[in-house]
Formats: sequence, structure tokens, C-alpha cells
Amino acid sequence: MFVIGTAGHVDHGKSTLIHALTGIDPDRLAEEKAREMTIDLGFAWIALGDDGAEVGIVDVPGHRDFIENMLAGVGGIDLALFVVAADEGVMPQTQEHLAILDLLEVGGGVVALTKVDMVDDPDWLELVTLDLSETLTGTALADAPIVPVSARTGQGLDDLKAALWEQLQAASPRVDNGRPRLPVDRVFSLAGFGTVVTGTLSDGRFRLGDNVEIQPSGLTGRIRGLQTHRTKRELALPGSRVAINLTGVGKDEVKRGDVVAAPGVIGSTILLDAFYRHLPGNDAPLKHNMEVKLFVGAAEVVARARVLGTPQIEPGQDGWLQLALSAPAAVARGDRFILRRPSPGATLGGGRVLDPHPGRRHRRFRPDVIERLQTLTEGTPGELLLQKLSRLEPVSQANLLKQSGLDADTAVSALHELETSNQLIRLGKQLLSRAGWQQKLDDLATILSDYHRQFPLRLGIPREELRSRLKLAAAVFNPLAAQAAADGLLVEAGALAHAPGHKIVFTAEQKTAVAALKQQLSRSGVNSPSVKACKATVGEAVYFALVDLGELRPLSNDVVYAAAEYERVTGEIERYLRENGRINAAQVRDLLQTSRKYAIALLEHLDQIKVTRRVGDDRELRQRS
Repeated sequence: MFVIGTAGHVDHGKSTLIHALTGIDPDRLAEEKAREMTIDLGFAWIALGDDGAEVGIVDVPGHRDFIENMLAGVGGIDLALFVVAADEGVMPQTQEHLAILDLLEVGGGVVALTKVDMVDDPDWLELVTLDLSETLTGTALADAPIVPVSARTGQGLDDLKAALWEQLQAASPRVDNGRPRLPVDRVFSLAGFGTVVTGTLSDGRFRLGDNVEIQPSGLTGRIRGLQTHRTKRELALPGSRVAINLTGVGKDEVKRGDVVAAPGVIGSTILLDAFYRHLPGNDAPLKHNMEVKLFVGAAEVVARARVLGTPQIEPGQDGWLQLALSAPAAVARGDRFILRRPSPGATLGGGRVLDPHPGRRHRRFRPDVIERLQTLTEGTPGELLLQKLSRLEPVSQANLLKQSGLDADTAVSALHELETSNQLIRLGKQLLSRAGWQQKLDDLATILSDYHRQFPLRLGIPREELRSRLKLAAAVFNPLAAQAAADGLLVEAGALAHAPGHKIVFTAEQKTAVAALKQQLSRSGVNSPSVKACKATVGEAVYFALVDLGELRPLSNDVVYAAAEYERVTGEIERYLRENGRINAAQVRDLLQTSRKYAIALLEHLDQIKVTRRVGDDRELRQRS
């Protein structure tokens, strides 16, 4: 799942372009329609690629007065759709939006050079394109393709869709580490449903019925409904735009900037350590204790910037900050943030959260504080160990610690940290990351779906074949299958496994053939038609379906019985053994009034399923509890 976010100067045609691409008008407010200007976040989606994959779109306002609304929407995007009007070129908000995308380290984008139908002079178009290319140099969009388009005439729209899909294909998929959280960018209520929140889901998945926490308030609720692109879902995946219908939470109890998360995943903080980069275009340094506005996720909160290790941070320089917040915020390590000057409003810079819970205010110039911040900037031991685990998994603890590159005490401590924070799965002697575990569950679901599509008349895939396709040892596969069954991803049917809801459905013609076979088997009794004859009557696929359903019980490559006849004849043999102690092939033949072929097939089958055991030419019952 992917999300695209627009960016660019006011009146350069972002919303008009989205409407032309998707057929959805992202301007939802009456004031926006009256003023013909985007004021708040708008949302749409588009089908891209040959398979029509749905991709979410967040449309942001371009006017400088609404830059803070823009910041609430761009934090969770995978790709930027950067819009520049051909008749105006690079403008002030073009520069500021570009700086914000760069500070947030958005993973690339596509530039839409809009309103090309308004430009008659090819020299002017070439000049604007050159200026734009120069502006993008050295930024996150330096390699972004520039696509000339016109929302009014439709020129270039197909090329733009192709470019967007190509860039998304190269983007890193969202990691599912089992710690779902959704920064809330919109809250509303629906009659009969109650509170609904929207946002971009990260770090995990939500299921219908899940219990959740709202941070920073700590309120608890439950997921009553899930939607992605106005389609009901039972499961929401990381990287998708999601609307969550909450029970137990009132509309006035949740707001933009709150985070909906699985219980215990994220907490609130009023103090955090961060790595920070001050934009080179600033006219002054970031001074110690300066008041700033912090934008992280969809949240906005006033803070004091405590500069660490240096008196101040000059334009174009980076350094470390401890941000003291005026109100609690729900923040996780690694979250990207933006700092703005409150008045007059301007973007100062941005960076990455290193420690959302430092515990106390640091002394600004203590060497041990700076050393710790340097270590956190490069990555914690837990993060380094998790990266190694992701490359080796499943792997034994001894092998993981040996290859971690960390000293023994640090490695053991990091392993404990990953386990207590639910980022690691222990299966006997094997370890998997939470993300790796979730990927295996996804692979399992895909294999089942593919198998049912290929063999619709098979009840399920043999468990051993499923394990083989997943390339897992039994010690890993068995608990994985058990968890998949608990999560409703798999149903176990003896030695088979199938997806929930999968059923064998015969056509009218096949039902007629099955009825004919059952009549043959009923007439034949113990002297049943051969396997080959049964297959000839109903077809091989239907034959195996009847076996899977338990309606046929094959004893060998040649002998098969209907279920009722199987129970009758094996029951007769067991009763004889209980009364007489032993039985041989000739006695079975006489007992059932059949031939030696069927007698031997029955005895060998009962040996195989451990009902009897052979003693010379005779069989006797095994001791069974």
C-alpha cells in the first residue's frame, strides 16, 4: 500500500490535477469551493499499474497561511507529487514545500509541470524547466522526472500516471513490525456510527475488533469499522489510508495530531532528544531556548529548543536538540519532524527523533550526553541487532549474537530490549523479527490463495507442501500455522490447510456425475469399483475433491470405498478381532464375502493407520488408549 502527497505553490493546480487524475474533488469544504483555494487536507485515490493497484493521495494547501495544515498531511507519504505551474515557474511556496519534503526525507517524487496549455512560447517552457531542475538539485527530488501536463486538456496525464507508478515500484515497502499506529489527521462523526478518524497507518496492521489506545490522552476504545478508499475492510495494512470507526471514544475526545495505536505501542512525552538540521536559507541561527512550533506526525505543539553541545546552530548546520514541549505528544524514535518559527511564520528546519523519553533535562555541554546522542544518531544496539536479524532470520540466538558485531553484554542486552518491546519472536531455538514473522504470515496467505485458484476442487493444500513452499523448519512452521489459524488466516482440516471461506463447489454436471458414482458404490458394496473406474466416472479433479471431503476413502492405488461402506467393513474386521483375537486374509475374504484383492487391501490399510499389526500371516489389534 502506498500514499502520494501533493506539494507546491498556491494556485499551481494541485487540486485540479488530482481531480483530473482521479475523478475525485479533494476540496471538501464549502469555503474551499467558494474561494477556489485549498485550505485543509483533501483526500483521493488512484488506480495505477497494469493491475490497477489503489494508491492513496493526500492533497495539501499551497498558500503560506495554511502551511501548517500542509505539514499535518505530508508526514506519512511514500512519494511526492510536486506541482509547479508552467506559466509561473518556481515560487516562494515551491521553495518552502521543497525544503519540507527534503527535511522529512520523503523518498523521491514526480514533478508535474502543470498548465502547459497556458504557455505558447516553447522557449519560456524550456527556461522554466531548466530553472526547476536547478532548484531540485541537491534535494530529495533531485532525480524526480518532470512531466508536462494539462489538467484542462488531459495532456500528459497518462505519462504522469506511468511515472508515479514507476517511482512507487522503486519505493521501499512499509514495514510491518507488529506495532500499528495511525496519526490522526481528520476527525468527524457519522449518524449511527459515531466517531471516525482518518490517517495513514504505519508500523503494523489493524483488524476489525482490535482494542486501541488514543495517545497522548491514554483513552481506550475498540475498532468498530475499517475503510480504505471508502471500501470496508476487516484488515488494514501499513502504508494505507485508513478511516477507523471507534467505539468508546467520543468525537470531542480525539483531535488532529493524536495517535491511534495498539495498546502499549506508543506513549506520550513532553521532552525528547533529536537530531536537527537548520535550513541554509534562514536569516538567523537557532538559538538556545528559542520558542518554536514542532510538527511531528499530524501533531502541532509549541516547544522550547534546547541546543546541546554548541551555543547555537547556524544556517546550513546540524546539531542536537532537546525539545521541551508545552503539551504532551505521542512520538516514537525515528519520527521525522519540522520546526517553524511561530511569528512571523517560517520553516526553520527539521530532523529526526532520537529518544522520545530521555527522562530528564540534559546539561548542555556534558561530553557523555553528546557521546550518547552521537551513538543514537548512528543507531541503537537494538536497531543494529534487529537489522542483522532481518537479514539472517530465522536464526538461532547463538548465531545471531555471534554475527551481530556487538560485544557480548551489549548484544544480550539489545536482544532483551527487542524481546520486551515485542519486536522479536522466539520459536524454540529460532528467532524471527516481528516484521519477518508477519511477512511469513502474509506469504502463507498468498500461497493458500494461489493454491485455491489453481486447484479450486481441492479442499486445501497438504500441510507438508505448505511448509515446503514457505521454506521453514517444522519448529518454525508449526507455531506459524497455529498463529495463522488463531488469526483467522488459515483453517486446518486434518493433514490439509485452507483459507477461511474456501469451499469446494461442484457444477451441475459434476453433481450429476457424483450422484452416479455414489449409486455405483452403493450397489457394489464391499466389491467397489476401482480407483481408475471412479476417476473415469467423475473426473480426476472431482475424485480428489471427494477424497478431501471425506466422502471417498481410498485404501490403495486400486481400492476405494464410499465413507459409509468403509466404516461398515472396517468395523466388521475390528469386531471379529475383538471376539477372536486374530484374523488373516482368507478369513476377511469369507467374513465380507469378497475377493482376496479387497481383503489384503483392507488389512494393509489397517496396518498403515495402526489399528492392527501383522504377526506372521495374521493380524491382531494394537493396544489403543
